[in-house]
This record gives sequence, structure tokens and C-alpha cells, in this order.
Amino acid sequence: MRINNIIGIGLTLLLFAACGQQQQAKSVVKDFVADCLQQDADYLDFTDVDSTLSVSDSVITALRQQGPKGIQYAERKGKALKYIRANYLVNDDTLSATFYLDAEMTGVVAYKQN
Repeated sequence: MRINNIIGIGLTLLLFAACGQQQQAKSVVKDFVADCLQQDADYLDFTDVDSTLSVSDSVITALRQQGPKGIQYAERKGKALKYIRANYLVNDDTLSATFYLDAEMTGVVAYKQN
């Protein structure tokens, strides 16, 4: 019985950590869209936050060059990046973009319009 309690508490803590991570990623993306892209967006949905090791520095550079000029991106720290995809409305246009966040999820390293 004691082991079941420990497992239950562990799973509960893991669930709360995952929910907090999701909310933090959403907040970072919303701030980035409002401040850097200067778009007033209505968000339809977000995917779950996931991580990737497959985005190289050259891909990040290419993604940054495709976007608007003058954006202050977060610095990449380490190999792993977090990413989240958002669907949102801007002026009655439905847009979809993937946002790559630093490992601590404090800022957007790069993004791409889908």
C-alpha cells in the first residue's frame, strides 16, 4: 500500500510540472507574438510542449533570416530545444507557426510559419 501512495504522489507531481511547463510555453509564445511580431492574435489552440535535439544552429539561422528583421531572439543554451505549435487568428486569417524555445522556456530561439 505504501508503494502505491508514493507512486500516486509522484505521478501527481509530474502532472503538475507538465501543466506548468505548458502554461509557461504558451505565455512565452503569446508575449513573443505580441511584442516581436506586433500582432494582436486570438489563439485557437496549442500543441503539447515537446523537446528536440534535431534543430541545428544552421537551421536556427535560416529560420531567423526568413522572419521579420529586428527581432530579439533568445540565445540557444545547450543542444535541446523545446517547441510548441500554435494556431491563431490575425485579422481573420488563420495562421499556424512552430515556436522553438530555449531549454528553460524563457524565450523564443526561432520560429517558422507553417
